[in-house]
Amino acid sequence: MKRSIEEMIACRKAPRAPDGKRRGVRMADLAERACRFPIREVAGGIHFCAAPVEPERWAAGGQHSRYCAFHRAFLLQCESVVEEDA
Repeated sequence: MKRSIEEMIACRKAPRAPDGKRRGVRMADLAERACRFPIREVAGGIHFCAAPVEPERWAAGGQHSRYCAFHRAFLLQCESVVEEDA
């Protein structure tokens, strides 16, 4: 089952990173190495964390490489979508 970003945000009760933007940032306004973790939905679309991502993490790519340290740690304690559906 595929879920929308809005459903994932609601399901996870996505926390805000201590060094992220309080109200989030639109995708178009994110800096180059800013966290792409979706934190809330507003009338204009999805807003993202925007906390800094370590340059070495960003360059490496891979799973969760576009998320800040806070949101990577948060995702480690979350069940996967497959586990939730089982």
